[in-house]
Amino acid sequence: MKVGGKLADSTLYQLISGGKLADTDIEQLHESCRIEAKKAHDKLPESIWDTYSAFANSEGGLILLGITEDSRHQLHITGVADPDKLVRDFWNTVNDRSKVSATIITDQDVAIRHSERGDFIVINVPRASREDMPIYIGQDPFSTERHRGAFRRNNDGDYHCDREECRAMMRDSGDGPLDRRVLTDFNADSLSSSAISAYRRYFKQIRPAHPWRNLPDLDFLLRLEALARTQNGDIHPTVAGLLMFGHDHHITQEFPNYFLDYREELGGNRWDDRVTSGDGTWSGCLYDFWQLVYTKLRLAIPHPFLINNESRRMDENPMDTAVREALTNTLVHADYCGRRGTVIIRRPRVLEFSNPGRLRMSIEEVEQGGLSDTRNPTLMKMFFLVGIGEKAGSGFDTMREGCDFAGTSHPTLVASTQPDRVTLTLQYIAAPTDDRPSSESVEGPRWTLHSHLSKSEAEAFKHLMSRKELSTSELAEIMTLGNSRARDLLRSLVQDGLAEVIGNGRSTRYRLKTTEVSSPDGQAN
Repeated sequence: MKVGGKLADSTLYQLISGGKLADTDIEQLHESCRIEAKKAHDKLPESIWDTYSAFANSEGGLILLGITEDSRHQLHITGVADPDKLVRDFWNTVNDRSKVSATIITDQDVAIRHSERGDFIVINVPRASREDMPIYIGQDPFSTERHRGAFRRNNDGDYHCDREECRAMMRDSGDGPLDRRVLTDFNADSLSSSAISAYRRYFKQIRPAHPWRNLPDLDFLLRLEALARTQNGDIHPTVAGLLMFGHDHHITQEFPNYFLDYREELGGNRWDDRVTSGDGTWSGCLYDFWQLVYTKLRLAIPHPFLINNESRRMDENPMDTAVREALTNTLVHADYCGRRGTVIIRRPRVLEFSNPGRLRMSIEEVEQGGLSDTRNPTLMKMFFLVGIGEKAGSGFDTMREGCDFAGTSHPTLVASTQPDRVTLTLQYIAAPTDDRPSSESVEGPRWTLHSHLSKSEAEAFKHLMSRKELSTSELAEIMTLGNSRARDLLRSLVQDGLAEVIGNGRSTRYRLKTTEVSSPDGQAN
């Protein structure tokens, strides 16, 4: 079920602004996820509060009193007998905390309108702030009694929120960061040492003068807020630390629905390549997943030859940045208590990023930019410290710039319910397969999985990623190298845990480790 449509009809803005409307303007409207019409001739219907709660807990909307919908789903003005009395009754009830949990509207949101067919009332219900959610009727948000409890909007109807939806809204209503909670049932051994090693190596490359760079691991993780010290002096992971660096079997003890899934669906097969957090061949943590998936995505993006002001080739383009931002946002905004896990799918020309949880701001606010309300700010900080992620509130602008550069349509954002999910779709231009030798040098910043590789090693790794398996002579021919130099490059990839040897003697070949994420020193996670 899709929600979150925009108030695109200009008539709606006229209704809010208070202009006198012709009857034909109303007849152009119909009930939807943002419009609800109620006859309300001489009293407020009980169902008005279901809709008030539903709009407040969804994307907001307009309640029209004195207007009915016919069998053809057209709206008609039928009028109210005493609009002033109905407005007073509305304010008396909405301000009664025994009947409605919060008042989220102002005087400007309620107005009486006049027409040739009668008076009607317009009530503009905005989306509630997450601090006020869930907005509910009566005393119990979990109630499923008629005209009691919390509601959400689904197309042109209101439905009761289930307990999972209510709890999710309550989690999001707190002031403190959700990912800073200390997990006293776990210790530092729950974290992957190789994931931490890979992160620290990258941290040193990005921030070579940072005062944390040479700290012992324990002190580094405490400052990063991946670990925290309790009042009795014991050290335990935080939620962010466990998600970022933990082993999958530990993460799923705390978050049973935790699941990371990357799929490439490029042909007739169900999938052409897949990486999942629970396959047991790598740690399953967010950092390792980010590295592995971004490398695969970046290889799919075309990289035209660009020169910067210093006459050096620019190895990263705006679409790279857009994809990096989309992947990072998907991981840091996910509600890891939610169902169905985090899924990234690469299809021909389209990338789809989907995470559990509802948006903490309206779709309009996200697309407009300038504001940020990260569900997991500690995770965001961890990524930011290694140069991953744009400044707060600029993510959607960054993705639009990438699409403009690539000549594709702007990204689309959709919020779904039951269960809550957010899906971002980003169109890209698929990179053609090209196994020809490359004489172009790689300059500037690197955002690849193994940024410690030399230029030649990185190029060899790219060809191995493309072909899955190579012999020494094949790589030598592709890269225009001698057999000895090609053999050294492949052996280096083996030492780094990126490739494995199959066969021996003249039959020796080197195969890509497709689901193995390795630390720079070659230790498997």
